[in-house]
Amino acid sequence: MPLGVLIPSLEFASWLDRYVDRLVQDGNENGDAASGEQRVDLMVGLSNAAEALRASERCDHEFAEQKLRSALELMRGIDLGRFALSAG
Repeated sequence: MPLGVLIPSLEFASWLDRYVDRLVQDGNENGDAASGEQRVDLMVGLSNAAEALRASERCDHEFAEQKLRSALELMRGIDLGRFALSAG
C-alpha cells in the first residue's frame, strides 16, 4: 500500500479506539451502577466494532460479522447522551 493512502475502515477503527480510550480516561466516578454497566457495554461494543472493521479489511468476513453482531447487542438500549464527550 503506497504511503499516504487512507483505508477508511481502518481509519474509522482507529477513531473508535481513540473514543474508547477517552471513555476509559474520563472514568465513571459520579455514575450509578447502571451507568457503569452501560459504559462498559459501550466501550466493549465500540471495541468490537473496531475489530470488525479490521477483520473485514483482512477479508475475514465471518469474524467481522460476529463482532458486529456482538457490538450491536451490547449497545442496544444504551443512552448515548449520557456518554457525550466534550471536544477538550
